[in-house]
Amino acid sequence: MARSRQKSKVNKDAWLNTYADMITLILVFFILLFSMSSLDQEKYKLLVKAFTADPQTLEQISLEESDIKAGNPDVAPGGKEGEQIEDIKDLDDLYEYLKAYVETNNLQKSVQVERGENIVFVRFMSTLFFEADRAVLKEGGKEILDFVGQALRNVEPNIKYIRIDGHTAEAAPGTSTVDNRELSTDRANAVLKYFEDRYIQNPAKLMAVGYGMFRPVAPNDSEVNRAKNRRVEILVAKEDNLQEELDKIYELSDEIKDE
Repeated sequence: MARSRQKSKVNKDAWLNTYADMITLILVFFILLFSMSSLDQEKYKLLVKAFTADPQTLEQISLEESDIKAGNPDVAPGGKEGEQIEDIKDLDDLYEYLKAYVETNNLQKSVQVERGENIVFVRFMSTLFFEADRAVLKEGGKEILDFVGQALRNVEPNIKYIRIDGHTAEAAPGTSTVDNRELSTDRANAVLKYFEDRYIQNPAKLMAVGYGMFRPVAPNDSEVNRAKNRRVEILVAKEDNLQEELDKIYELSDEIKDE
């Protein structure tokens, strides 16, 4: 009698293996995509939820484009939460923006920000930008100027000019052979060129002045006081004749210094 052949059994659920492999590959693919963006913990949880939830109860989950960008360059660094560079339009905005930056970064001992009726005045100790007796911007100084420059670019249409003043100190005898007037001018021009090359559309609104050691804010009788005199000042003005306002700011500086 002929031997009966055994019929091969067909596994009707075999397709599930292929389907599971496909789902796994898709999951890995999306995890890789998200790992290359600025993914935070909350977005990771949303992603996992999207692939593990019951299809019957899966809710629509969407991430806006702004959420997956690698950072938002329009957010004011060091500013208040939600503050945008694009929101800075006038001197009041500029003043608040710079004050917030100084306070957030604990720069009160190195940076002074004042507001006049038609002016915003910012004083930086020169060590933030330059090495001793040099007029080449330090990398850390460039980061500060980038922050300031972004705001200046926004207020530029509403201002008259931006003036950068360079100041040095009368060095102790025999400690320096640098020409103070030349050094202060070179430093002011270095800051001006940085703004001109990157942020200011109309170079005619930029000017630089080097005062050398001839406008001290403290007596040149100690290294501490000489450090106060070595400074860079940025004046952002919406009118031409502001010497009276500047004099008031200098008087205020004297009052702060004497306290």
